[in-house]
Amino acid sequence: MAELGNVLQAIVTICILVFSAKILGEVFSWRKIPSVLGEMVAGMILGPYAIGQFLVINGFQLIQINEIVGAFGEIGGILILFAAGLEMTFQDFRKVGKAGFVIGTLGVIVPFVMGYGLAMLLNYGTIAGLVVGASLVATSISITSLVLMEINKTRAPEARVMVSAAVVDDVLGLAILGVIVSFITSSTAITALGVVEVIAWSLALWLGITVLFAIVLPRIINFISKGKTDEPMEAAATAACFGASALAAALGLSAIVGAFAAGMAIASSRTIEKIREYIKKISTVFSPVFFALAGAQFNIQSFITTDWMFYLFFIILVVVAILSKMVGCGLPAAFFLKSRSKGFKVGYGMISRGEVGLIVAGVAIGAGAISQSLYAAILGMILITTIIAPLLLRKSYVDELPGEEEVAYETGGRDPPDFIPTYPLHFEE
Repeated sequence: MAELGNVLQAIVTICILVFSAKILGEVFSWRKIPSVLGEMVAGMILGPYAIGQFLVINGFQLIQINEIVGAFGEIGGILILFAAGLEMTFQDFRKVGKAGFVIGTLGVIVPFVMGYGLAMLLNYGTIAGLVVGASLVATSISITSLVLMEINKTRAPEARVMVSAAVVDDVLGLAILGVIVSFITSSTAITALGVVEVIAWSLALWLGITVLFAIVLPRIINFISKGKTDEPMEAAATAACFGASALAAALGLSAIVGAFAAGMAIASSRTIEKIREYIKKISTVFSPVFFALAGAQFNIQSFITTDWMFYLFFIILVVVAILSKMVGCGLPAAFFLKSRSKGFKVGYGMISRGEVGLIVAGVAIGAGAISQSLYAAILGMILITTIIAPLLLRKSYVDELPGEEEVAYETGGRDPPDFIPTYPLHFEE
């Protein structure tokens, strides 16, 4: 019965999250704000730290984040990165490979050094410095990818550089995460050689499975697509997505970088347009849960304190989080793309932090390595950068579009939903 109860809880929670996140996302989209922010806000409102704790009927709590709901969210993140990979072939990735590698590497080194330096400057200690630095390294590419898809810019040169750099960034970030977590949980000594070995091994693994997928998957998809219906092809694409994710996770990498590699491989198949449309449809269910869960983890009560040093550290941490990606990613991107505006776009797209930061902060607080206030500051930084990044990225493209093009672009060519009033309101006398 307990298992059935968990399943029922998950069904009700997912039902509410998907519906509310899509509605609020639509409202935000029409108001010229990225829809993913609406989905995150829906999670914040309905989460366990807000009104979600009061939604109870006959002792049954309507919103409860359990392992099943968490699995739905993880599937959403995997599908988002798979969809991002479908917009870029392996050949396209190779063209921006050098730029992506350099930008992604600097996008890890600069934030880590600045975060560690900030914590040491404010006397938080070595372990806290390592945790802060590690929480700043990895970009949450899921949000950036969805914004690029939303504004139809996934095939722009800077978008391809952005995504490829973010993948390198994610692989390196996870390698650093592994080193830091190992140190926190087992008091293992960190050596420069050990860090280099872990990072090099992670990159080699990811490149290896990417090349393997690029050789094998297009042939499989092309062969299966010869059938009379599209269902076998869609099933093969789905299996490739989750199979690649599982393989990457089994090798110690992030599941989402495996999904991205599979998407890039399938992008060169003959039926890519049909697969893109199919993935877009099934993402409607899973993606909102991913972003709603990201918002639901934020506890506003952690920010209620009389310690002014906490607020000072938090403000500086947010500034460092933004500047470190603009310097580490934006400047080298401007050099490679020979365009300052495109460099800024790459910098904006790399600002948002996410899963890696949440994991390293969670492990650190669980092991007693950092204080509750430092944990709250890291979570707040992740939330604010997640909000700021898509706004800056979208605005950077909107500002370039003149006249009617801009209006069509901002609204996505759609009228506002019927249930939303337009302003100013007019009434008949």
